[in-house]
Amino acid sequence: MHGKIIVYSDQTGIGKIITPERKKYNFSVDEWDDYETTPSVGQIVAFEPEGINARTIRVTSSPEPSSPEEAPAKERENEPLQPPLPDETEADEPAWIPELDMEVEACIELHFSDIRKRVGESRDLLGESRRLDFIRMQRFLTTAYNNLIEIDHSFENYELAEIRQDLLDAHDVYRAFKSKTDYVQNAYEQVFLSKQSRYRELRAKLELNKSRIAKLGESAANLEAEIREKGERLKRLPKQSDEYIYLFNEIKILKRSMVDAIHEIAKLTEENRLYIDMLDNFYKMHYDRFKASFAEFVETYDALLRKVQDVLAYKFDALMWKKANRSRPIQTFFAKAGILDEFSAITYMKYYLKTLDSSKLNQQNQELMELMQYLEAQTKKRVVCIDDDSEFLAMVKSTLGEIDREIKVVLSTRPEAVLPDLKNLQPNILILNPSMRGVESESVIGYARKIVPEIEIAFFAKRISRELLLFAKECNVAAIIPKTLHQNELAEQLKQYID
Repeated sequence: MHGKIIVYSDQTGIGKIITPERKKYNFSVDEWDDYETTPSVGQIVAFEPEGINARTIRVTSSPEPSSPEEAPAKERENEPLQPPLPDETEADEPAWIPELDMEVEACIELHFSDIRKRVGESRDLLGESRRLDFIRMQRFLTTAYNNLIEIDHSFENYELAEIRQDLLDAHDVYRAFKSKTDYVQNAYEQVFLSKQSRYRELRAKLELNKSRIAKLGESAANLEAEIREKGERLKRLPKQSDEYIYLFNEIKILKRSMVDAIHEIAKLTEENRLYIDMLDNFYKMHYDRFKASFAEFVETYDALLRKVQDVLAYKFDALMWKKANRSRPIQTFFAKAGILDEFSAITYMKYYLKTLDSSKLNQQNQELMELMQYLEAQTKKRVVCIDDDSEFLAMVKSTLGEIDREIKVVLSTRPEAVLPDLKNLQPNILILNPSMRGVESESVIGYARKIVPEIEIAFFAKRISRELLLFAKECNVAAIIPKTLHQNELAEQLKQYID
């Protein structure tokens, strides 16, 4: 067989030959049979193949053409299963593209199946609109809860403990999800690459070769030290003695073993270069697609998990203060503290902040001041009312003002006049008359929910028919407020709904 020397080191005596079929063979200078020349890069040589090694090498000036079909059957049997290492001239050839065991989207869904199940089990909570930012409120809620228990040791009951545990569990799930999704590179390895058998196989081969190279390197170093030590002994022996001949042959065998170890290291190192290139190609090929799909999944489920815990935070806060209102020890404590408002997070925080010196607030208390502003903003209702009866709208506005002067009310007889301002208004509630002429109620509701996803929808109606009830159910409408009520009755209905 013929080929060209493409690598050779005078220091190690190790080289590499490539054939016209792009097969590569390792060789040692010990196999060099041409006594008139020494190996050098670019020489055309003839040799005998033995596995991946070349034996009996000599220089020739006229290489015989050969093809894969003409190669002996034994050689074809020994060809590697993986693609050959590309030479510099093969740069334009297509890269190796393995089949995937599982597509990107399927890997993400499988890896986070527990999260998807958790969200699916929380549909009722996701349908709720009232929520508190638990991450912002967590410290305050815990403090208030513990303080209320100290005031009234019988304050905690099963219902309160259960919803609190649900809230803490939801927060643990959210934190775990965040920790798994904060670094996309780590997620790429764990979520996608770990599920591809060919990638795992290549990684395993790479690590095995590294281990073998380390052991062979250690063995070669030990052999080199032994050869050096025996060589020193050899210098002191008479050349014709039996001990000299024995030691000379022993050194020769040791050198052969060392060369074989170095040879094997070179072969394994080249294999690893191939594996690294293949792994790198695999990694880069799918990373951008994974990154885009993963970001979309994380954005969706981050919002859903956050809403679950925030809705539970609202429920826990509401139940806690509802029970506090019924506790005689807590009532007594608040009365002595001069807290006359209805018990709530805001009233309790106002009481706590009053005890602080505003000129000496630490970082934690500064955060409480910001939290107070957040809670006040949460409690200020913003209501948009749309009806074709301007007198009725005026009565609604007056009634809402009597219920709570902090409520911001926006009135309109034409949806097209108020809908463009929804983004700025960010209303909590939209009350619409679905029977208005020329108004597509379904489109108005859909637009409002698109702009303000958490908005609550209610209807004004002169007559509550079966068709209206079905339409209200279909649109997930929270309440239907009759227009035929007297002002006192209307006030009661609106207060009950808004509260």
